[in-house]
Amino acid sequence: MSLVARKSVLPAEGDIADVDDGDATIAAGDFWPVISLRELRLAARITGGVTTSRLMHVATEAVAHVTKQLRDWQAGQQASGYSTLQAVPAQQINDESIKVWSYRRAVYSIARALVLEGYRDVDTTAKGDKEAAALDLQRDDLWRDARWSIADIQDAQRLFAELC
Repeated sequence: MSLVARKSVLPAEGDIADVDDGDATIAAGDFWPVISLRELRLAARITGGVTTSRLMHVATEAVAHVTKQLRDWQAGQQASGYSTLQAVPAQQINDESIKVWSYRRAVYSIARALVLEGYRDVDTTAKGDKEAAALDLQRDDLWRDARWSIADIQDAQRLFAELC
């Protein structure tokens, strides 16, 4: 006889981060959605080992990077009369534009990648090398996800190729 104990699934409304970032947010102007550090921490699985001030630092860099990549696209949308990203015509899921979702995904992915790049523990053992290699793969995937999300916002193709 065997027993399988299943973990209960809790509703998303009950999610709490292991650090209270308060109401810390990053705003990049009226066009772009505000980024909440609490939501970023939960979505990107960034633990309390990264302080609020450090998270604010990488998240600000992520917002700056994404908005810079989309500067010309944003200008075109505003010239067409759309004052916010949410107002740009796009499919809606749960009453939110998929472009807004893609913006958050791009910012969250870059923030997480920057955390992995900048706050990696130093470990020179063979186990540490193996863990570092796994983190490098994860970091590369996060940068890819950010690029795809930026392309999705612009309705551009996701295909990116690197010649070696």
